[in-house]
Amino acid sequence: MSALIAFLALVFAVIQRGQRSFASIALFSFLTSVMLLAESQASLLIAYKPLLWDYLAAGSYYLIPMALALLLRQWLGAARPVLISWLVWIHLRLAVSALALALVGAVDLSSTFPVFDVLLLVSLVVMAGAVLPRFRVLFGEQQVLVVACGGLAVLLIVDMAVAHGFLPWGRVPVSWGALGFSLAVVSISVWHYGKTQKELQQLNVRLEQKVRERTARAESLAEREVARARLLALESKKSQKLADVIAALQDCAGIEEAFEPLLRAMPELYLPMTGCFYRRGIDGQYDRVVHWGGTPEDVFPASLGANLSVLTETVLPVRSYDLPAQMCFFLRIESARSGNRPEGVLMLERPDLPPVVKDYGIARVISWVYQSVEKIGITLSGLALRAELQRFSYEDSLTGLKNRRYFDELFRHEREVSARSDRPLCLLIFDIDHFKLFNDCHGHEAGDQALRMVGDVLATCFRGSDTVCRYGGEEFSVLMPGASLDEARQRAEQLRAAISAEPVEHRGENLGSLTISAGIACWRENCPEFDELFRAADQALYQAKETGRNRVVAASL
Repeated sequence: MSALIAFLALVFAVIQRGQRSFASIALFSFLTSVMLLAESQASLLIAYKPLLWDYLAAGSYYLIPMALALLLRQWLGAARPVLISWLVWIHLRLAVSALALALVGAVDLSSTFPVFDVLLLVSLVVMAGAVLPRFRVLFGEQQVLVVACGGLAVLLIVDMAVAHGFLPWGRVPVSWGALGFSLAVVSISVWHYGKTQKELQQLNVRLEQKVRERTARAESLAEREVARARLLALESKKSQKLADVIAALQDCAGIEEAFEPLLRAMPELYLPMTGCFYRRGIDGQYDRVVHWGGTPEDVFPASLGANLSVLTETVLPVRSYDLPAQMCFFLRIESARSGNRPEGVLMLERPDLPPVVKDYGIARVISWVYQSVEKIGITLSGLALRAELQRFSYEDSLTGLKNRRYFDELFRHEREVSARSDRPLCLLIFDIDHFKLFNDCHGHEAGDQALRMVGDVLATCFRGSDTVCRYGGEEFSVLMPGASLDEARQRAEQLRAAISAEPVEHRGENLGSLTISAGIACWRENCPEFDELFRAADQALYQAKETGRNRVVAASL
């Protein structure tokens, strides 16, 4: 058994090179097994060489203290006494020297035993003195091996005492000490095996638990990624639809025209979220104009009224736990009409997303909705700005009438229409009499008020098909498609009478009334050439001034 233990310990020493105690246990077990085998009759059955077995018995006997010292030196670590290290070298040298001298015949092998016995006794006392104070700090298996080695050492001492006659002759069971050491090693091995198996089982349980946890996390991650992929695909589809809507809005001439495709596209933009859109009317009320995804009366009212202070606008960033059941987004258009009030209100129900992407998905969806409303608002603001710029380019800011640029473009258009349809076209040109004197007497602010008064009167004297323009300064022009010369003269007289009857009031003071001088030309009646129409009306105006002002003069052929 000692030989088997020695072999197994040697194998472990080769496999686990960091554990030097295996090598010491292997050496100790090997030496005790050789000593017991050499002293038994079985050795002669293996090889009938008594002298060889005597030398093997002596060598193993001499080296046992060295193996025990090596084992203790490794267990005690930094606390090992220096004497134990010296014992290793002393026993090694003694064994080598004794065997070498006996082999060359210098000494008798039996004569070396007394010296070794004394050294063995001293070594055991030294090792016991080194181990006993530190016995408690050793591991449990080390303590068992120390006790087993101690039992074997006691038997060796008793055997030595019997050999030297200190005790009566009798057979000392040294093999029982070796057997005890072997059983201790086997017991420790079995205990370690059981402990290792238990740890392996616990490790397997932990590994299986970790595998289950990681599998669950992997499945959850895969489910979340699938949900994210679907969400991103939906967002990509919605973004493409939004791009198409923005392109359609940019092709519109104005906001009113743009709202038609916008309202048609809203359900496709924001489904599957149930929602509706409210637009501000002329009366300032926000009425529902489109809805999608369910019965609106169950979720959204037909009108929000004019006061939006009761609504809480949904802004970024958002959190899923504090998001209301109904979300509110204001559509703002930067224009003179809208002012600071939103042009519309988009109401949506909170999206219902899978739990694995709830926080991420809701934040992303709301962010996309918020950005889409902003982009639509920016596009509509651009349309409003374009319409306002166009209006400013054709409109006189003081009187609100069309300006000279508009008149020139419209005159070319009406000339072509009249030429194709052979329809008459009359032109009235007039200016305010002595307007410079009025400005010098009352100031430019009063002059501006007089021009505004003339603009207001003009709006009441002509048809909707007639175009009234402020041509420049105090000069005005009226283009009357389809009117005859008599009709044009009659309206011009009505205008002259209305202006002379309307006083100019400025800062609460009545500044008196004004008069006008007007010239009329009508294609084909008194002006056969289109290119001469404006010059003919202007000459008639000049004639009205020359003949006393405050009158209407028609151009002559």
